[in-house]
Amino acid sequence: MVPLFSIKEEGLYYIVNILGLKLHIKSLKLAYKKIKELEKKQITPRSSKFFWATEAKFSTKDKIWYLSQTFYEQTGYFPNLKNPGSLNEKLNWLKLNYYNPIENTCIDKYEFKKYIKNQLGDGYTIPLIGVYDSVDDIDFKTLPQKFVMKVTISGNQEGMAFIKNKDKTDIEHLKYKFNDYLQEWNSIYYHCLSRGYKEVTPRIIVEPYIEELEKAVCDYKFFCFHGTPKCFYTTSNWLTGSIRELTYYDMNLNRLPIKYNNHSINHCTKLIRTKQIDLMTEIATKLSKDFPFVRIDFYNLKDKLLLGEMTFSPGGGFGQYTPREWDYKMGEWLDLNKLNPVYLNILPEFRV
Repeated sequence: MVPLFSIKEEGLYYIVNILGLKLHIKSLKLAYKKIKELEKKQITPRSSKFFWATEAKFSTKDKIWYLSQTFYEQTGYFPNLKNPGSLNEKLNWLKLNYYNPIENTCIDKYEFKKYIKNQLGDGYTIPLIGVYDSVDDIDFKTLPQKFVMKVTISGNQEGMAFIKNKDKTDIEHLKYKFNDYLQEWNSIYYHCLSRGYKEVTPRIIVEPYIEELEKAVCDYKFFCFHGTPKCFYTTSNWLTGSIRELTYYDMNLNRLPIKYNNHSINHCTKLIRTKQIDLMTEIATKLSKDFPFVRIDFYNLKDKLLLGEMTFSPGGGFGQYTPREWDYKMGEWLDLNKLNPVYLNILPEFRV
């Protein structure tokens, strides 16, 4: 394991070395005080900046440790990665032993739009206003009053900004934030090791602000296993970031007793089968046929259906499902014996 820091005496000073940065400090007491300050800033072996700077020195054993510690802290149980049974366990096993390069295209928020166009045709993703390599490339004067900014390497609502009134927005501060979001160490890869994110080019995309996403239950996320949608959940108020009720259903539209993380369940809403739900199911089936598991997200708007994203490690592979039996029930749907051997490389640590 790569050490986080080292301290050694050198003449009249103590040398604190952290991430290659040498600090000359006069007393041992001050040296440890500086270390505590760095710890408060979350410079730890599992912080994204540390991992980004030292990943080349991490062995497979180190990465298993990294995933296991994060897994326990976020799910509440320690993973069995040698004999995985739950969905979370199997997703983390896949990170280490299986990779289809097309995942990179599907994950990248910019390339995803082109991928969906090739698969389904025009009009199935949120329109693109612009794509930029740097905040300095953006001419904010030409942008509409309302827009959404995203970085391609982020997930959930990290690395995003929802601008409702450009004239009342501190553009300089917006540039400041996105200049940081673009840094490689902010990639989801350095949090969850989902390999597809590692190859994503850090860029900024700007999209129109769709007000309909603020209100209705219009976000549908389908869990697909070996080309078959098995269940999905709905959410509301996604665009505002104030999630929100999150309710799971089976493919017969029966409500499932799954609580995800800290989100509440909507026990009042009963779904009625519509042409839109059937169309989402049809599209999810088509898009998932080449993957052992993928979650496919839709925005079900009044006059159109849009694809939001495809993700191969929901919640980073650390989602908290309550009751936990559903984590294992969904794990039964992911059959590791059906993996395409072309993309399979079982590491020695996992061979039986």
